[in-house]
Amino acid sequence: MKKISMSAAVPEDITSPFLRAQEYVERYFRKREENPEQGLVSFSGERYILVRAASMSKEFFDMVTSLYGDRGIDEARGVAFGLLFDIAHSIGKADAKSFAAKMGVIDPIERLSAGPIHFAHTGWAFVKILPESNPTPDQNYCLIYDHPFSFEANAWIESGEKSDFAVCIMNAGYSSGWCEESFGIPLVAVEMECRAKGDEHCRFIMAPPSAIESQIARYYTHSRVKPTTFGAIDVPEFFQRKRMEEELKRHRDHLEELVRERTDKLTATNIRLEKEISERKQAENALRKSETMLRAIFDQTFQFIAVLKLDGTVLKVNKTAMDFVGIEEPQILGKPFWQTPWWTHSDTAQKQLRDAIRGAANGKFVRYEATHVAPDGTAMNIDFSIKPVRGEAGKTVLLIAEGRDISDFRKAMENLRMREAQLKTQSENLEEANIALKVLLKQMEEKKNEEREHILSNVKQLVRPYLGRLKKRNLASEERTLVSTLEMNLEKITSPLVSRLSSTFLGLTPMEIRVANLVKEGLMNKEIAELLGTSTNTISSHRYKLRCKLGLKNKGINLRSYLLSLEE
Repeated sequence: MKKISMSAAVPEDITSPFLRAQEYVERYFRKREENPEQGLVSFSGERYILVRAASMSKEFFDMVTSLYGDRGIDEARGVAFGLLFDIAHSIGKADAKSFAAKMGVIDPIERLSAGPIHFAHTGWAFVKILPESNPTPDQNYCLIYDHPFSFEANAWIESGEKSDFAVCIMNAGYSSGWCEESFGIPLVAVEMECRAKGDEHCRFIMAPPSAIESQIARYYTHSRVKPTTFGAIDVPEFFQRKRMEEELKRHRDHLEELVRERTDKLTATNIRLEKEISERKQAENALRKSETMLRAIFDQTFQFIAVLKLDGTVLKVNKTAMDFVGIEEPQILGKPFWQTPWWTHSDTAQKQLRDAIRGAANGKFVRYEATHVAPDGTAMNIDFSIKPVRGEAGKTVLLIAEGRDISDFRKAMENLRMREAQLKTQSENLEEANIALKVLLKQMEEKKNEEREHILSNVKQLVRPYLGRLKKRNLASEERTLVSTLEMNLEKITSPLVSRLSSTFLGLTPMEIRVANLVKEGLMNKEIAELLGTSTNTISSHRYKLRCKLGLKNKGINLRSYLLSLEE
């Protein structure tokens, strides 16, 4: 037997992997972090929780015994055994899988090796594996080991109460879970001797479920401990339910095979009964779920709901309604509904409710709007209704009263009506302003036309006669050209084209408008240049800009034709 650094004791032939595991696990637990402000305890970045040992052993058994006291001590222990063993077994499997991955090991013994070391560091117990063990990954697997300082046994011993049964259930569950994960086969563990009941050791045997009983028997043939009966040893097996189902099925199949010809009717009856039991269980489960769901809906809905007898006596009221008036259910059960706090603020409301209950009891659906007063004195609008509930014979058997708070809805409707009135007034004002604006625009257009006609008339009467007289005189060539240009420009000023170019294409420069007028008159670039005193290149540039601004670029449209079309 080789003792390793005070963390585990193992047979000599498997010492090496345990030494490596010891080094890894000690290094793992040296990296500790505690942060009470975050409720954090971690080792090497892995979070752990600390639990009082007694709460998972002696005190747990006491609690379960008190809860199941009416069912007897045996059933209470069975419940406690099952819970503790299953939980510990699952934790052991999970921890074994995690550490195998961290250490990068595959061999079953190497996967097992970290278990006893981790077990000791986390305060479960010291582990001593006995040489009689045979840890092989097959049905011959057997592990005999002691937990000299088991936290479960110590909790019982420190309480001063001696147990009459082996108490180290979580020790057995955790160790079998770790080994099951390590060796890849189903395993269970049974505590053969326990210090909590006065034995010298806390000693366990671990084996596959199908071999555990034979291993226990073999142990007793060589042990000085002799149980009075074999049944005194509890076998809290993780796969116990599955094994029992399989064994029952084998026995049933065997029995059916022996008596098949004479028990066809019994077999059919048995199958039918099993189906009925299964259907009944399913129905019961569905009913429980339905009841739970209905209770949740009944209590958590925002509506006020009450269940009444036909005479208006209160049978049930949901939590929302009771919270509204700040009362508990016992204060209103069995009372006439109209005498409850929701209605006592008004004699008129009580009378209306009594009439509604009579109508609903006669099979009518009654609905009206009621006013209720909240505890703070606020009046609330309630959409209230009473609906008859009919039984199988079609007769009314119960009444369902419902109330929905529509105060916000009423306020919203009032605000909406006010807003609609405001919008109507604004619309009428806008319509009047629009009419006034149209009249003003029409007057401005008429005035503009009058002014234009006035200008044209003045030009015709006050300017053109004098130009005609100048043209009749014997003028020099240059003077005649200037008179002709003046006459042409005057024509252009009063031309619709200039007006249209100025208003439609506001981006045209004065020079571009003059060039556009001359192009419209059919003058060539050279003639336009001489009249405007500039170069032909400048006129070509203005013509190009005109085409761009008028949207004629890269289009096969004649500039003069387009300008003439603007006067139409």
